[in-house]
Amino acid sequence: MSKLAKFLISDLKEDSSNPSIKFFRSSGAYSYIIWLTIVDAYFEKREITIETLVSEVEKYASRRTILDFIQKSVEAKFLCRIESNKDKRKTFIEPSEITIQEYKEWSIEFKKNII
Repeated sequence: MSKLAKFLISDLKEDSSNPSIKFFRSSGAYSYIIWLTIVDAYFEKREITIETLVSEVEKYASRRTILDFIQKSVEAKFLCRIESNKDKRKTFIEPSEITIQEYKEWSIEFKKNII
């Protein structure tokens, strides 16, 4: 367990060279939870709407804060908005290619350092 704690501490302290990971860590716990929630949905092949994401994260930040952060993430090209073809009121959110790639690289290092 000590190895895991040490890895997490050093991982959070170091200035990540991965721009998307650095971005999602920049605004506290809620942005980190947004990142992990979106990445989890992506790899589980579940579509996640912005409204679902807001409801899952709302206990950590206000609705406005979450929506503003999502907008900044899209502008930074770390997340992608996808309009529903079936229901124009729904907008899905998913990680961009850079976010997916950096998450994969980060998770490999994470796994190597906890075993």
